[in-house]
Amino acid sequence: MTPEPAPRVSPWWMAAPALLFIANFLAATFSASSSSNNAAYDAAAIVGTVVVDLVLIGYVLFATRASRRPIVPTLALVRTPLRPAVRLGLAALGVIVLANFILEPVLHASQRQGIAPTHDPRNTHQWVVLGVAVVGLVLVAPFAEELVFRGLGFASLGRYALPLTAALFALAHGLPVLLIPVAIAGLALGYIRQRTGSVLPGMGVHMSLNALALILALLAP
Repeated sequence: MTPEPAPRVSPWWMAAPALLFIANFLAATFSASSSSNNAAYDAAAIVGTVVVDLVLIGYVLFATRASRRPIVPTLALVRTPLRPAVRLGLAALGVIVLANFILEPVLHASQRQGIAPTHDPRNTHQWVVLGVAVVGLVLVAPFAEELVFRGLGFASLGRYALPLTAALFALAHGLPVLLIPVAIAGLALGYIRQRTGSVLPGMGVHMSLNALALILALLAP
């Protein structure tokens, strides 16, 4: 593992998303309704999530350009040797899945989050919304989150990037029951970023995790 280079973007660029994530976490924590049901069929919720993710992508690109840094290397959108990346990705995927398997009976985090569907689509509207949800949750959200945390976060937070981005990643998911499993995922994804110098393997793992969660939810009785 090579040491992280000195921050190439001001840490202040992470202040706005950090405050947003903390405020969202506090709002969800003290809200009268702390969970939703079948949000994958809620068009407003899914579209809202996609819009927020697109805004975050735009913010990261703006912060990088405003810092007069080249986007691709600064955000680590670079290719990396395939075999080591695959090995690291599979190991990280295994750690995250195992952690969720162990913690789920205690925390019931997936039930509290309420995004994954608990039944098959029952009409055309639900099929369409589920299709948008698949694109949003499996492709757009992981891309946006990896750009924010393992891209901008690592470019701006230097030697503290791994623990700080893992903590912010956990807070960004909104619910107290998600703090531990998501923090573990954040550490695993950040470790991949450190070892490979690229956000692309982590994006692949992140997309695989979200896809696996949706598939298992749809296949469950």
